[in-house]
Amino acid sequence: MLFQNKTTEKINYLENWPDHYYEVPTGRERKELLTAAISQGLATPSDSYRQKLCEKRFFSRNGNGTADAFMYAWMMIKASSDSGFSFFREKKRKRELESYMELLCLYDYQQMQPKELEILKEEWSDFARCLINACAGSKNYCSTLFGFVRIQDTVIAEKIASEILMVTRYYPARLGLDEPFTPFRQIVCNVYCQMIENGEAYLSGSDSI
Repeated sequence: MLFQNKTTEKINYLENWPDHYYEVPTGRERKELLTAAISQGLATPSDSYRQKLCEKRFFSRNGNGTADAFMYAWMMIKASSDSGFSFFREKKRKRELESYMELLCLYDYQQMQPKELEILKEEWSDFARCLINACAGSKNYCSTLFGFVRIQDTVIAEKIASEILMVTRYYPARLGLDEPFTPFRQIVCNVYCQMIENGEAYLSGSDSI
């Protein structure tokens, strides 16, 4: 079995606010929930930064909250790494990667106050969960032979682990930008190990995280 065993139940998202915030499925609903928390006097001091992250992550690419900028940045970095590497395009690749790093807030954390950094790490963790769920639930990602034959769970887990390290370490390293990815990579890898059975083993074949 690929995922760790989990139980689910119906949630009142405003109860014990903001404990259940990251269980809200869409950016639009999160924005509405933040507004509701403020109007009902439930908001915490951290919610102002949580609102900024919600706007940047879900509303910076379109106005309806359906485009996850974190996911877009991840997929674009993956596509760049899959397309090979050319010395003659290194400067262009570096500029592109820097723009994706900006979307992922990889430059922001260096100037953040501790409370803001805590919220950003929660946002990164939420993204990692969304990413791993999306990969494990995708027919194309989990299949071969034109999507008709599902590959084994162990192969899926290895594939996700390999992608995590390629996007957050190996490709940035080729452009001299791996260091800013370090806190982000650690969080994505930690979430992977929490969600995937024997996750540490799938990551252990690579260099230390």
